[in-house]
Amino acid sequence: MKKISFIAIALLMITGCKNDTKQANNETETPKKDSPVVKAAIVENTAPESKEIPTLKECTEKTLEYGSEEECIFPKSTMEEVYQKTIKEKEVEKSELLLAELPKQNIEKEINQDGLDMISYKVSSNKIEIEFSFAGGVTTLELEQKGENVKRTIIHSAD
Repeated sequence: MKKISFIAIALLMITGCKNDTKQANNETETPKKDSPVVKAAIVENTAPESKEIPTLKECTEKTLEYGSEEECIFPKSTMEEVYQKTIKEKEVEKSELLLAELPKQNIEKEINQDGLDMISYKVSSNKIEIEFSFAGGVTTLELEQKGENVKRTIIHSAD
């Protein structure tokens, strides 16, 4: 139930952020009636903030009986890139406890911290399944290489 509440709050925050962005883009400064209209040149910062190439993603979300599922396709990516991006952007709760690099073999990591019991990695040739075992449910992160694209699936399940 805690996970469902978290997901609902996250969705509300995301939709709220989208509305704030639209308002910020629509705001314009209106000149005073007695002052001359001055047009200022708009300067856009085209220099990237980091050397990382922005990755576009296409996502779909589903509500399951006892949880939710988010599936995203990352074009022209590797599983390692998507894994690092998932950790960096904290797309999964407790992602900071994941291994620094994708493992090459199956591993189980005991955590026993803040309700998280264990993280297990199940590795195959083009797919890795990472399972977070919480006291109140399970979160599964799946990464699958499909040609030059990566499919990332995040499944939140309650006990």
